[in-house]
Amino acid sequence: MKIGLFFLIISSATCFGQNQIIWDTSSSVSLSGYGYNFPRIVGDASGNPLVSWYGNGAMHFSKWNGNGFTVPVTLSPNSVNIAGANWMGPDIASKGDTVFAVYKVVPDTDTNNHIFCTSSFDGGVTFNNPVRVDYYLGDNVGRFPTVTVDDQGNPIVGFMRFDPGYTNPRWVVSRSNDMGLTFSASVLASQFSSTTSEVCDCCPSKIVSNGNRVAMPYRDNNNNVRDIWVGVSSDGGLTFPSGMGVDQQGWSIMSCPASGPDAVIVGDSIYTAYMSSASGATRVYYNISSLISVTGSLAIPLDQTTPAQLNSQNFPRVDYNSKAMAFAWKQVSNGVQELAVQFTEDITNGMNTAQVIADTDRIGGVDVMLFEGRIWVVWEDYYEHVVKYRSGTYSSYLKTENLSSNSTINVRPNPSLISWEINGEALDGNIFYQLISPNGTIIEKNNIELVDDQFSIKIDNTNLKSGVYFLNISSNGSSKSIKLIKL
Repeated sequence: MKIGLFFLIISSATCFGQNQIIWDTSSSVSLSGYGYNFPRIVGDASGNPLVSWYGNGAMHFSKWNGNGFTVPVTLSPNSVNIAGANWMGPDIASKGDTVFAVYKVVPDTDTNNHIFCTSSFDGGVTFNNPVRVDYYLGDNVGRFPTVTVDDQGNPIVGFMRFDPGYTNPRWVVSRSNDMGLTFSASVLASQFSSTTSEVCDCCPSKIVSNGNRVAMPYRDNNNNVRDIWVGVSSDGGLTFPSGMGVDQQGWSIMSCPASGPDAVIVGDSIYTAYMSSASGATRVYYNISSLISVTGSLAIPLDQTTPAQLNSQNFPRVDYNSKAMAFAWKQVSNGVQELAVQFTEDITNGMNTAQVIADTDRIGGVDVMLFEGRIWVVWEDYYEHVVKYRSGTYSSYLKTENLSSNSTINVRPNPSLISWEINGEALDGNIFYQLISPNGTIIEKNNIELVDDQFSIKIDNTNLKSGVYFLNISSNGSSKSIKLIKL
């Protein structure tokens, strides 16, 4: 049996190619009873996925423990109900093991109900008491909170603000400078298309940051033209002096479509994903725009090889890690609901135009996360009433970049029952390695000194389960990954 498994693994490995994902089987984050709406996924410092969602009036949270997801905990107090549905709900963000989660207490009509933020500094193992975000509102109302984390580990929260009577909707941003203990007065981050524009009052969003750059994407409402715009800050979210249109399709619709944008910042550019029906068909698009010139470019269709039987697409999400980027969305094709993914190992070479179907049937809202060669997707399964997930490995994690690319790294034995011995050379600097489990958990990591540009690593695997593991070796900014097989 072990020999047969070995040949099966080798055969599967030959499938690895540019932009290819090798998927594991799908499963549930939790048992039914916790709800399943609006799932969001981020990672801790080791890349373990952290998932939040809305269910039964509460915000639920579960963390990957290496073999599966923990029993969900409730992040919102039991004494309140929070806002949530299949198209909107609480949000979560992380940087390393610092995690922030935000939610809105309902009903909105009660001005005593507010937006709150809860924090964790141990990767989601424990959470602190929630802190109110939306001070200084007076008789205004806030909704649709979204959160990002700056480089110092402080939360920056965006939310939609209304005057009394749900008038004058606009996106505002409030930040913390003390790790979420207190929040500043909110500043305007929208309404850049014209002096009379509002924001689309039923479309949630996702605030993003990188260094001092903070971006607040949103669906605009300029006399019922509901394209996507982005408010841009270069001072960490203290001010948003300018904004840009990143859609420009001129979608005119009398009512709110209840579908907002997502975005990631890569260097000086922002990649924004969104849905539009400007063409007459409901499709998903992305955009690449400059945060320096604050000049938006035109919409680019996701999945440019869309089949003729495609009915609709919606709720696109995007994530970025190292050079890899992935978009995920819900679509209906020939009457079948699908979770579609569009992925590239190296965004500097452009986006791959083909889609991959990660799962089918009963697909609601989705989200996606990338981390060091692994991809995770989560989605609403409205038949089983649970949040589902699926993970996979992509080939960039297995290919050489610049780590002594003219030499070889030897592994003996491989497959192995007791240990692996890895020997090779590096150009300069020391070696850092990580042993990654089949589900993406870091099992072992260490620094190794070079001796005459040579290194030697010995890893005991007697206590590991049979399967495929990955050894990630890096030196001075270059990296190489090797597949290890435990019999």
